[in-house]
Amino acid sequence: MGKMYRCRYLAHGLYIHYDCFRHCHLSIHSPSERNNNYIIPYKGPKDKVDWNKVFEIKNTLVKNMRDGDIPAFCKGCHWIEEFDENSDEQFLSDFDNYLDMLWIGHSNECNANCIYCFSFQEIAEHRTVKGYDIFPLFKEILEKKIYNLEKAPQAHVSFAMGEPTILKSFDDIINIFTKYGNKYFALYTNGIKFSKMTAKILERKDVEIKVVISLDAGSGEIFKKVKKVDKFKDVCSNIKKYALAANKANPVDLGVKYIIIPNVNDTKEEIDKWFDLCVKQLEVKYLIADIEEKWFVRQCGEVPEYVKDLLRYIRQRCIDENIAFEFYDRALVLNL
Repeated sequence: MGKMYRCRYLAHGLYIHYDCFRHCHLSIHSPSERNNNYIIPYKGPKDKVDWNKVFEIKNTLVKNMRDGDIPAFCKGCHWIEEFDENSDEQFLSDFDNYLDMLWIGHSNECNANCIYCFSFQEIAEHRTVKGYDIFPLFKEILEKKIYNLEKAPQAHVSFAMGEPTILKSFDDIINIFTKYGNKYFALYTNGIKFSKMTAKILERKDVEIKVVISLDAGSGEIFKKVKKVDKFKDVCSNIKKYALAANKANPVDLGVKYIIIPNVNDTKEEIDKWFDLCVKQLEVKYLIADIEEKWFVRQCGEVPEYVKDLLRYIRQRCIDENIAFEFYDRALVLNL
């Protein structure tokens, strides 16, 4: 049979978009292929979900991947795993009909206007898409064990679109999943609004929330160029509060990211300011580096050596200072 492929996201993931379900959140990185990542329409409680159809579509993709046929919207994705018919692990559970990864992206409301926002163009033109009542859906998938914490105790919920902390239902979403025993969450936030709920979870050892804040600057001037809002001091203050909470339980549950944006923040001087601010003043123990996506796509993944050097420089500073570090997405695929 030769090479076979799999992706846990295709098998057990669900991205709840503002007007439909998708297989995974990474579809937002491939806007030209977004229609192929589509599962079924869904615009709120009035739409009854045909879960048999959802899993039928997923199972077809899983089978195709095992036959060596990678969907167009998946090609090049670093989350695809390769194996063969002689592998010890055949991943047969990929055909089981349950979810263990949810990305909540039913609203794109935001309190910043980042120049690198990778929302689909149609969403970017309507940045006030407000979330519908998502609780009937959550109640259904939890009660029916579609989101199955028995089969997948490591199941996790991620907030994937807009600014999650400004959702009126943010705290309630955390509460309903923890009530059913969910122990893992991921929050991608700009940090402008402080969330007491997030700080509370960061302090706990029995429930984990991975918080990633994209600061992308070491100075207010550059921050304003990137975010298009003058909130640098507010974000730094909130990072400090989150760090104090995380350091009581698991310091690396809080990560601060630097997305390199050519001709905006691509200097060692700004990176040093960011690093020293995060480590020496804000007490952050985990740093992340990436490359701005729209620029990366325009470059067809061809990254100039000076950008690679900046990424290596961030990594080396973290090694020297004994700070946890990670490359994300575009930086990760460069294999530096």
